[in-house]
Amino acid sequence: MGEAVVVRNKQVILKDYVNGYMKPSDMVVTSDNTIRLELPKVEDGLILSKNLYLSCDPYMRNRMGNVVVGTYVTSFTPGLPICGYGVARVLDSTHPDFKKGDLVWGVVNWEEYSLITDTTSLIKIQYIDNVPLSYYTGILGDFVFVSAASGAVGQLVGQFAKLLGCYVVGSVGSKEKVDLLKNKFGFNEAFNYKEERDLDAALKRYFPNGIDIYFENVGGEMLDAVLNNMRIHGRIAVCGMISQYNLDRVEGIYNLHLLILKRIRMQGFLVFDHYHLYPKFLDMIVPLIQEGKIAYIEDMVEGLENAPAALAGLYTGKNVGKQVIFKDYVNGYPKESDMIVTSDATICLELPKDDGGLVLLKNLYLSCDPYMRGRMSKPFEGTYVDSFVPGSPISGYGVAEVLDSTHPDFKKGDLISGSTNWEEYSLITNPESLIKIQHTDVPLSYHIGILGMAGMTAYVGFYEFCSPKKGDIVFVSAASGAVGQLVGQFAKLYGCYVVGSAGSKEKVDLLKNKFGFDEAFNYKEEQNLGAALKRYFPNGIDIYFENVGGKMLDEVLPNMRLQGRIAVCGMISQYNLDRHEGIYNLVFLLMKRIRMQGFIVIDHYHLYPRFMETMLPLIQERKITYIEDTVEGLENAPAALVGLFTGKNVGKQVVAIVHE
Repeated sequence: MGEAVVVRNKQVILKDYVNGYMKPSDMVVTSDNTIRLELPKVEDGLILSKNLYLSCDPYMRNRMGNVVVGTYVTSFTPGLPICGYGVARVLDSTHPDFKKGDLVWGVVNWEEYSLITDTTSLIKIQYIDNVPLSYYTGILGDFVFVSAASGAVGQLVGQFAKLLGCYVVGSVGSKEKVDLLKNKFGFNEAFNYKEERDLDAALKRYFPNGIDIYFENVGGEMLDAVLNNMRIHGRIAVCGMISQYNLDRVEGIYNLHLLILKRIRMQGFLVFDHYHLYPKFLDMIVPLIQEGKIAYIEDMVEGLENAPAALAGLYTGKNVGKQVIFKDYVNGYPKESDMIVTSDATICLELPKDDGGLVLLKNLYLSCDPYMRGRMSKPFEGTYVDSFVPGSPISGYGVAEVLDSTHPDFKKGDLISGSTNWEEYSLITNPESLIKIQHTDVPLSYHIGILGMAGMTAYVGFYEFCSPKKGDIVFVSAASGAVGQLVGQFAKLYGCYVVGSAGSKEKVDLLKNKFGFDEAFNYKEEQNLGAALKRYFPNGIDIYFENVGGKMLDEVLPNMRLQGRIAVCGMISQYNLDRHEGIYNLVFLLMKRIRMQGFIVIDHYHLYPRFMETMLPLIQERKITYIEDTVEGLENAPAALVGLFTGKNVGKQVVAIVHE
């Protein structure tokens, strides 16, 4: 009998216990160990396997931490191979239930070859016709919600529910996965939870009548939002909570009282308690696969050396002259360092004549606006403007001169306002947003301020949504800003009593002495906003023009008068928060019959001619005062934009690239 073959055995070794998010570097791929490819015949019950496929599963993160009392699986041992579910071929066996050549699935080490001494977890694979081996590592009228729905489990749960005649919605973490759920797995609807600022609102949008069944894979905020949207006698199967596995302290769940109110059944389970059902499962699933009634997607990497990155990836879900480049998506308050000013790119200052519809601009003035903070965040569903693209110039409203044009509506020398990039020269391929400037008897920068978006916002918000009456009592927050200063003056011209809030003594003086407000106060000096509002509005507020949100809005609500009107233009205090402040006084909308209306000015540009007819005479007759805060040069544009969110600007913030 020949000598048994000994080979090097490539293995994935856990280096040490992991805290926080795991990284590929927490594991090492090594070929230091060897293994004999023949078993000793004197020892029964052993199996030698050649591993073919390995499964990356969320529960494995827990096994990378130090021992936790009450866990259902033991921790991995630092210095030894990690293990998990896999598919393997039996190379040798001294176990009566397995023979050489058998295909099995069950728990194996992350290595090329495994010596298995405890075979209780192994199951012999019976079905191989038209069923990929790797599938063994993965795969009525109710309203069903599945979180982590494109994962190994979620994709199947959704399809099972559809086969039973349920209405199914899934949540995932990217647009690509949303498309997969709807177009590959047949979900009725799907959404990207990363793009939802308010999970509760998202669930109400997709489940206006509530959720009957929730298949829970995520935990945390998602579970809290789901509880609020469950129907009476709903059922929740708790399979996993992947959002919590890498946290030092798990998130609290605040809506569990709804288990009582809605009589919800919530059940956690571990699949290995139910392997007595495996034959029944196979009888069901194999025909579904063979008949093409179940789709299953695998994300496969080749080779043990790529296994650590695959496992870690489960938990991250995967001469223009000067330009202001957006570096990457922003969390919290934006910083100047989130943008970079560069002169690396070049541009030809003459357009090809055979390419119609193009406009080449030399930018003169750029507008800094609060809405741009939203564009610095990752894309999310429901936003009215696209996010900036990391690595590309940021964009916004500007005033520019046409250098060249192949578009019939624009010619060289025209002055325009509209959307442009933050750079010295811009090639505009979609000039529909550009407006030719007809009135040059006012400063050009006014066309991105008082005669642009800021002016239109003030005009539409006050006249269309506040329904003013002479003698109304009006409160304007962020009143010295580009919009607020105009709203206050419109209200005064209409015969209203006007109070504004601002963030410095200088701005308070400006409101009272320059813009003609009746009163103004510095909110930063008020320890009790509610008391301040009662002091300035002893009889209550008829109209509130909302630019701030948060605590200010919460204190305004109890101080509104019956039939009051609130125009919600912005909530600048909330734009840089990871979690918005709660509003607790919304009951006053009901008690005081208040109308609160959010609006976005781009929906109302059909009113632009009427706006210009109103605004130009007011400017020319000096009945309106307007203040701009201008910085010089593109290199100072990042600081100007960031300053909006700390209140550094006084009036409309403008960047002058080239003076007219």
